[in-house]
Amino acid sequence: MVEEKFEFLAELSSLFPDNKKPILVGGSAVELYTRGMAKSIDLDLIADRTVIAPLLLKQGFKQEGRHFYKGRIDIEIPSDIFKERSVIVKYRGKKIRIVSVEDLIIDRLCACKFWDSVYDCEQAQMLIRAYKDRLDRQYLNERARQEMLPDRF
Repeated sequence: MVEEKFEFLAELSSLFPDNKKPILVGGSAVELYTRGMAKSIDLDLIADRTVIAPLLLKQGFKQEGRHFYKGRIDIEIPSDIFKERSVIVKYRGKKIRIVSVEDLIIDRLCACKFWDSVYDCEQAQMLIRAYKDRLDRQYLNERARQEMLPDRF
């Protein structure tokens, strides 16, 4: 299942120029960054719905609101607005655009603090440990202050 959804995302992403690729966010972004240590069922993508919806429908997906389903692949497009940083990573030779690890940590810490989500707390800790030597700590602290989180990075 994991390989299937990321292979699909890589194929879908190849249809877009780098600056227009859908952006992987949420649990599947954590899954990709942790190489499967954290699991997610769906793909959360930030994308222009007017562009991506017809592509998905043409490939046989069924749409229910902001969700698209086909076989074992579940895609949610929660928004088409993205203000954070993103990076391009390669998955099996194809480019995928993904939220920056710093912004993903902030997202998980917000869910931890404001929704009392223990799972998100654990995911944030996992990402911090895994990327501790590569984090942009200045940016991370700035984002933490913006979200009213303690800045202890």
